[in-house]
Amino acid sequence: MKLMLISESPSLKPFLERTFSFQQADVIHYDNPIKAMDNLGEIQPAVVLFSAADFPRHWKPFIIYLRNTFGRHEAIFILLINDLFDPEEASKAEYLQVNAVLDEDLTSRQTVERIRGIITRYHQNVDVRKSMRYIPSGSDEIRVAFTNPNTFQIATGAVSDISTGGLRFRPDRLETLDTLDDHSIVTMASLRLGDGVLPIGLRVIRITEAIAFEFLDLPVETEEQIAAYLTRLAEQELEPVPDDVVSPVEGG
Repeated sequence: MKLMLISESPSLKPFLERTFSFQQADVIHYDNPIKAMDNLGEIQPAVVLFSAADFPRHWKPFIIYLRNTFGRHEAIFILLINDLFDPEEASKAEYLQVNAVLDEDLTSRQTVERIRGIITRYHQNVDVRKSMRYIPSGSDEIRVAFTNPNTFQIATGAVSDISTGGLRFRPDRLETLDTLDDHSIVTMASLRLGDGVLPIGLRVIRITEAIAFEFLDLPVETEEQIAAYLTRLAEQELEPVPDDVVSPVEGG
């Protein structure tokens, strides 16, 4: 996967190479947006990360040029902004087919997970199972329910693992999935995270003993809620167990 970075920061390239090493990312860094634009045809990037903070006057002509050659699913354009970014510019970004507008702090775990989810959403050749996963325990109360779009049967089941890009699902009744196949789209679905329930869209990636889904066109707010919940669970797992709840050794 070729990832084009347009930024004045010299430290972001090695960081991105480490972060996206599981996707064998080839990060090409430009500190000159005009030169980057000239080389788009040669490089044919899968993802473009463009710092509007560093180049506020160049991102609009860049995205216009990019979209004249590559569609939204061919080249993902992620605009990196800071607090000085004019909110009115966000509507222009949507009109110009920017895939996402994110905080420029790429060292944020949530921002990185958002980027992974965006890449998975737009690039079907990127396996959602390769993104960072959380494996729920029985006490995490993470479950999925959805309506089979072919039979209108309601399928319920447990989540084997989940990331901000998708999840793997084990149904309570296998027959509720009989008519689903790879690339089936499920629009009537809900994800239970603890006491909360989120409406979601799903696309089938793979069916084996379980079914792997990617999230489909999640609102930004829903992505953030999933990321925050999984981060909280992961952090809880790292907390040390207090001495007073450790079971005594029998026969001691």
